[in-house]
Amino acid sequence: MKLSRLLEGLPSVERINWRDVEISGLAIDSRSVAAGDLFIAVGGHSADGHSFTPQAVAAGAAALVVEKPVEADVPVIVVESSSTAVALLARIFFSDPSANLVLCGITGTNGKTSTAFILRAILAQALGPAGIIGTVGYGAGDELRESAHTTPSAIELNAILALFVRQGCRGAVMEVSSHAAAQGRIGGLEFDVGVFTNVTRDHLDYHGSFEDYVAAKESFVTTLCAADRKKKPGTLVCNIDDPSVAAVGARFPGRVVYFGRAAGAQIRCLDLRADLTGTSLRIAGPGWEIPVSLALLGSFSAWNALAAAAAAWAVGIGPRDIRAGLEAVRAIPGRFQLVAAPGAPTVIVDYAHTPDALEKLLLFCRELGAGRLVTVFGCGGDRDRGKRPIMGRIAAELSDLVYVTSDNPRSEDPDAIIRDILVGTAGCGTPLEAVPDRREAIHRAVAAARPGDLVVIAGKGHEECQIHAEGITPFSDAREARSALAGMEDCNQS
Repeated sequence: MKLSRLLEGLPSVERINWRDVEISGLAIDSRSVAAGDLFIAVGGHSADGHSFTPQAVAAGAAALVVEKPVEADVPVIVVESSSTAVALLARIFFSDPSANLVLCGITGTNGKTSTAFILRAILAQALGPAGIIGTVGYGAGDELRESAHTTPSAIELNAILALFVRQGCRGAVMEVSSHAAAQGRIGGLEFDVGVFTNVTRDHLDYHGSFEDYVAAKESFVTTLCAADRKKKPGTLVCNIDDPSVAAVGARFPGRVVYFGRAAGAQIRCLDLRADLTGTSLRIAGPGWEIPVSLALLGSFSAWNALAAAAAAWAVGIGPRDIRAGLEAVRAIPGRFQLVAAPGAPTVIVDYAHTPDALEKLLLFCRELGAGRLVTVFGCGGDRDRGKRPIMGRIAAELSDLVYVTSDNPRSEDPDAIIRDILVGTAGCGTPLEAVPDRREAIHRAVAAARPGDLVVIAGKGHEECQIHAEGITPFSDAREARSALAGMEDCNQS
C-alpha cells in the first residue's frame, strides 16, 4: 500500500523527507520491523519508541511516524499522537475489518473470558463462523493461537480481525481490557455491542485508583456512540446489579440493555440451580422465556450466560438461537475446570485472581455442601499489592485448609508476596501453610484432602507457564492436579 493512501484521514503536523513509498507492513516494536514496514514510534511506560527509530531504519523501515522530528533518511511523518495514529493506520492497512463483522466487545473485572466464549457460541449458532480474541488466545475454530495480551495491539487486532474475515467469519467477540482501552489499542474498531460485566478491585498498580480504573473501561463504552462511526451506534449491555456499571449505563447516551436481578433489567435469570453436574436456569426477555441447561459449572456461569444472552438479543438474535448457543458450550479453558479420579477428592482449577472472583468461587464451593474445602492460591508479582491481604482473608475465612503459594511472581520475591498475603489471615484460625513452590503446594493440598473434599487451585487457570524473575517455565495447574491425583491412586493401590 502506498504511504499516501495510508495517511488518508490521518492529520499530520509535518512531513519530512516526503516520498510516496510503498508500505508492506506496520510495526511499533523496532525488533519486529521487516523491510518495507512503516514504524510508528509510540511512547510507553518502560521505553519510548522514538529512541529506537535508528534501529527501525536499520532493519528496513520504509518510513516513520513520530510525535517529534527525528533524524532519518526515510520519510518522517510527525503527528500529535502516535498511539492514535497506530489505530487509524491499522484500520486502513487491513481494510477496516471490523466493518465486515458483527463485533462484540466485553469488558469488566471478572467473567470476560467465559462471557466471550458463550457469546461466540451463540453468534456461531445464529450467523455462522465466529472468531474470538481474549485471555486464552484467538481463533475462529477449535484451535486457539496464543496471544501475549488479553487485548492485543491495534495492529495485531486488525490483522486478526482481517484473518477472521478471510476465513468467512460473520461475527467476532473480543475481550477489552482496561489497559487496552486506556492505551488506545481498540481505536478505530467499531463495536456493534459492548458488554460491561462488573467492576471490582483490580489493576490499581496501573490505573492508580478505582475511579480511574472504571474510567478506563468507560472509555471503551463511549466508542459505541462515537461521532465519526461508519456503523450505526452500538448498544451497551450492562449489569444492572453492579452499582458502578449501572452508573456507566445511566450516563451512556445511546441504547442500553440491562441484565440482572434488579428492577429495570430487560434480560433476567430465573430458577437458577447449580451443582457439580451442571447449571440450569430460565432466561426471560421482553416477550420471551427459555429454559437453559448449561454444561458449565458454578452459579457465576449463569450470570456470564445471562450477559451473553443479553448481548446476542441486543444484536437481533432470537431466543431459539440463544438457547442453542448457550447449551453448545461444553467447557471453557481454566474456568471451574474439574479434575477428578475415582475415590479421590475433587479438584477445581480456576483463573480467579481478584478478591471478588476468589470470593464467588469459594462461596459457590461452600454451597455445594461437600466435605472440607482446601484452597491453594497466590498473588501475582508486579501487580496491585493492596489486594493480597484481602485475598488472604477471603481464603482463610471461607476454607478449611489453605496453602498460600506462588502465582506468577515475576520480578518480585515470592516469599515477600506470601508475607503480604498472610497479613490478611491474622486471627482467622484456619489451618494454613506457606509453600512457595506451587507444584509442591498442589501436591500437598491433594494429599491432605479426603474423598468428598474439594481442592480449589485458584489464580492461573488455563495458563501453561509460570513467570519468575529468572524467566518463564512450563507449568499447568490442571496437569499438576492430575499428577497429584495419580500419585494418590498409586499410594492407595500399594
